[in-house]
Amino acid sequence: MNKKLHIDVIMLLVLLSYFIILVDTSLVFTCSKEISTTFKMDTTTSAWISNAYALTFGSLLLLGGKLGDTFDRKKVFIIGLIIFGLGSTLVGCAINTIMLIASRAFQGIGAAIIAPGTLAIIMDNYSGKKRTRVISIYGAMSGIGVSLGLIIGAGITTIASWRWGFLVNVPITIILIILSTKYLTLQKNNQESLDILGSITSCLALLLIINGISGIGSQLISLILGIIILLFFIFHEQRIQQPILPFQIFQSASRTLAYIIRFTYSGAITGFWFFTPLILQSYFNFSPIIVGLSFLPMTTVNFLSAASTDYLINRFGNKKLVILGLIITSIGFFGLAFFKYGSTYWTTIMFPMILIGLGQGLLLSPITNLAIENIPNHLAGVGSSMINVMLQVGGAFGLAILSLVSDPFTTQMFAFHIQAIGITLFSSIALITSLLFRNK
Repeated sequence: MNKKLHIDVIMLLVLLSYFIILVDTSLVFTCSKEISTTFKMDTTTSAWISNAYALTFGSLLLLGGKLGDTFDRKKVFIIGLIIFGLGSTLVGCAINTIMLIASRAFQGIGAAIIAPGTLAIIMDNYSGKKRTRVISIYGAMSGIGVSLGLIIGAGITTIASWRWGFLVNVPITIILIILSTKYLTLQKNNQESLDILGSITSCLALLLIINGISGIGSQLISLILGIIILLFFIFHEQRIQQPILPFQIFQSASRTLAYIIRFTYSGAITGFWFFTPLILQSYFNFSPIIVGLSFLPMTTVNFLSAASTDYLINRFGNKKLVILGLIITSIGFFGLAFFKYGSTYWTTIMFPMILIGLGQGLLLSPITNLAIENIPNHLAGVGSSMINVMLQVGGAFGLAILSLVSDPFTTQMFAFHIQAIGITLFSSIALITSLLFRNK
């Protein structure tokens, strides 16, 4: 087979696999009102449509990467695609709230296996400038994919049903499985031990903590148990020889700052994706398809700015670009707080969206580069996975906290103001953190 064709197929396989798991992070936002209506869910419960996926996705990413390194990346990657496709089917066929949320969590398990596999496949098949280029596209995909998910979710909901937003994954995953079987190569096992206890406790701790912030049942007990299990996880990881989360990864101050920025920025942008469609539907009475199209200016600017990052990184460096991107996005988030009765979409929603899209396009590729640059070979897998861990877990934390602080307010308008201020605070923390790069 032509070598160039083989490499192109690998690139298509990687980017499409990553794209579908990112789309499923956000497509629920533009159809959350329809899903909530179907199952009679309140705001707190509907947030778990996103959180169930994000938490299993984020908390099991490190295990997913370890499985690929231990049992053969090709086989594990295909298993991840099968789980994701099956989970998508179950979500699309859900008959009640419990089945829906449980299926989203199951879907997240598949995503947790696929995501580290995609980045590892890049590292296996590309080198030099070609690898840098593919990683830049990969990093930009995390913003563009999620933004397009809003539009895709809205379009499918309007044309057919929110269920088809998930069922459409089935034929896509089948195609990806076929391509993986044909083009990916088998690799020798590393025969490393798996930290199953660490994986289970980290996932359980995150679920209990998020539920303790904004969830069901006795939230205080849930929060306390989650913190206790998290402390046990940290203790456990420090005692075993092959932990799921080697703490050496945080010895680089620059890399640690990149993780913190990704975590806090994800809290901001996930809150934006969740609450903005709600205000567009509640205040402007936009249909799902119009809500999706209203994000098109942001998505377009995001794509254009992301396309320029290769040149800008070479000219100014990763750190300066991250700072600039966060300044622009923070201004955009703050602009949403000026929304009021009588405001138009064009002035108080679209303009801030454009700034957010511009800033996001500038910062996601360089923050990915900072998270993996100069990383030791024996930490490459976990280091690559951590950027996606911060994306998913940060988003879940942000959404839980924003739901908690805005729920007491009865008017949608005032709740949106509180959410906009909270989103701006998350982004500002990321910006302040990025300024520390100057000394690293």
